[in-house]
Amino acid sequence: MNEDKTQQKTGELLVWLKAKSIRAVATPQLARYNPPWTLPFLRRNEILVEVAVP
Repeated sequence: MNEDKTQQKTGELLVWLKAKSIRAVATPQLARYNPPWTLPFLRRNEILVEVAVP
């Protein structure tokens, strides 16, 4: 996961949230779950963002 890919996926997440009328209340964060020696195609990364509950 490089910076460009992180920015792209964060943008996609924020657009999806807006389309669903869900309001983000915090800055998105990148969560990385695997050690650096894990092969790239086996790594698990997520973009986390806190949302408001209606």
